[in-house]
Amino acid sequence: MGYSVFSPDVDLTVCVIRFVNAAKIVALCIFCLINMRVVEKMLLRSKSKQAKSAEDSSDNSAFPLLDLPELVLESIIRRLSPYHLCQLAQTSKDLRKRCRNDEIWETLYNERWGKVAGMNAFALWRRTLFRRNAKIWERPTSLWLRPLKCIWYFTRSELTTAEPVMKPNEAFVNLYWQLECGDFWFPAQVFNREHGHAGFMLSCYDADLNYDRNSDTFCARYLPHSAKSLVIEDGISWERIRKPPDMTSPSELYFPDVQEELRPGDHIEVQWKKSPSFPYGWWYGIVGHDDYCRSETQNCRCHLDEKVWLEFRQYATGSRWRRIQMRRNKAPEAGSESDGFYGGIRKLKNRDDISAWLQIWPKEPLK
Repeated sequence: MGYSVFSPDVDLTVCVIRFVNAAKIVALCIFCLINMRVVEKMLLRSKSKQAKSAEDSSDNSAFPLLDLPELVLESIIRRLSPYHLCQLAQTSKDLRKRCRNDEIWETLYNERWGKVAGMNAFALWRRTLFRRNAKIWERPTSLWLRPLKCIWYFTRSELTTAEPVMKPNEAFVNLYWQLECGDFWFPAQVFNREHGHAGFMLSCYDADLNYDRNSDTFCARYLPHSAKSLVIEDGISWERIRKPPDMTSPSELYFPDVQEELRPGDHIEVQWKKSPSFPYGWWYGIVGHDDYCRSETQNCRCHLDEKVWLEFRQYATGSRWRRIQMRRNKAPEAGSESDGFYGGIRKLKNRDDISAWLQIWPKEPLK
């Protein structure tokens, strides 16, 4: 017949020893189970690292692009589009650094934005950025894809909504994506403002523009006229926009660095505004002959006169806006409240500048 450890016939000391031994066995079993779990996790982690290392090694061995000569590799990268540059930047750290090269992005910037934004927008953007940031921030490498997120869609979790930052050699890539995504308003000039309103036909006014990628058009904010509220126009096509030809403010009188001779037949732009409180706009015209000059003769001496006649042939013959007379020399703005105020004259020499005006010529003469 068996007996219990609680039997009064068993010595109490023997019972205590048996309990202690049983507890040791149970503790040992638990310790072994815990160690087995730990070892299992360590083995899985080691296998994962080995698989990843093998994968990276396989990728590097299967990616011979970096084995190409330096000049060949650089030539290939320079021929890529912004979209493919971003794709290539995901393949390795070395290629990511090469795809960030500001010389490449300066070329892409000029091709895409050079005719509408130019270096004026770049200078303004840098001033705005440096005013916002007291120092240049360091951006983590994992955020390289964020600047061009508007070119295609990402689902990566590391693409946060934090403010973008700029490295010293990444100025043009940052400006490029800010313009592409519509995050930056840049200064430019718009032909035939307010959807080609008759009162602004063949004129060009300064405005702040913003690009809309969905419609491939621009939105413009024109400078307010005196107490008039801010004028906003959307749906502006690329053909109606140009970068400012000089740094003259629309509120300043334009004076050319060198006084150029104006002869009949020269294409010009002249500053004009309706009242002293309005900003200047540029209006297209042609230098004409004096009333007493026979333009068909070769003895024309109109270019020697103190005054010059400007013709705005978009207006019908007999219109009071068809011809005006101005002084050649530098002088304060001339005009009146009824006829407006005229400022400086810029002579057009570039065929592309003249062609831009002729492409927006009205179908019918204005009155």
